Amino acid sequence: MLECLGLDDRVERAYRLLLERPESAAALVAERLCLTSEDAAATLARLHALGLVEPLPDDRVRPVHPAIALPPLLARARRELRAEEQRLELAAAAAEELAAQVVQGAPTDSPEIQVNRGSAAALRCLEHITVTATQRLDALAAAGPAPGITDPTDYTPIIRFAIRLAERGVALRVVMLDSINYLAPLVEGARRMRAAGVEIRTAPALPVWTLVVDDEYVVSALDPDDHTQGSLLVRTPGAVAAASELFERYWLAAAPLDGEEPDRGGAPLTRAQKQLLVMVANGSKDETVARRFSVSTRTVRRMIAELYELADVSNRIQLVFRAAQLGWLDGSELDRR
Repeated sequence: MLECLGLDDRVERAYRLLLERPESAAALVAERLCLTSEDAAATLARLHALGLVEPLPDDRVRPVHPAIALPPLLARARRELRAEEQRLELAAAAAEELAAQVVQGAPTDSPEIQVNRGSAAALRCLEHITVTATQRLDALAAAGPAPGITDPTDYTPIIRFAIRLAERGVALRVVMLDSINYLAPLVEGARRMRAAGVEIRTAPALPVWTLVVDDEYVVSALDPDDHTQGSLLVRTPGAVAAASELFERYWLAAAPLDGEEPDRGGAPLTRAQKQLLVMVANGSKDETVARRFSVSTRTVRRMIAELYELADVSNRIQLVFRAAQLGWLDGSELDRR
């Protein structure tokens, strides 16, 4: 019943149990819901992250009254619904553009839509952009290599492309992931691009590799999880407008390169560490975090270990409880994946 607020069936049953039995221990939750001690601890950690319970001494918890705890979760759900409605409106505009083409008899291989299937074709598309873009290029550099770049560990080609464009007088704005700070070659490459005149900002997460070229066409990855599939080039005004608006939203919310400030509430966290903490609280696996941050699972474990040190804890459950106590987490930040 409360799944849309971030409570799965087990978490909701635990919350209802605690409302009936205030100041209960984790052992009671495990016993009444037939859970292992680990699952009971994870369930209580989830409740705490959502702001539905408060920890007490002796491994006990106290439920927060629903009239206090649930309104913030409802407000978050409404915000997410409005954002989804806006995205659907943009998609509808693009769909209308495509439908109009079909009605007018536009061929499927028209120059307005070009599928660059495979890495070789995607690379040719990047090279074409490098030599033909004349005014500006806006790019969302999401996780993984750009479509057309086959070596996920070699960032030289895309950095070289960006510098060539800048040297030709093309205005470049690039939003990169905060996690580049964990990859020395990317940090160095970003600084080289900036020295060439590229404007760079960083964001905790990005949806898909997207390039908006001269406000005339947009290029994006065919598959955000597998860039070897190639890229898609679309020249329809609706698609370009949607991609431009998407870029502007991320650009305005992003932070300048090397300009991160501690997160609100006085928590000594960078934006990347805050995003990592939210993913840990939401139960994301190391592999999922690695894909989001475009790093190895080994690096993810090192990043989490740094959070343990900051919070003075030794495991994930303790980290979530301690982060909530310190004000590093609140219910509105959960389930952002």
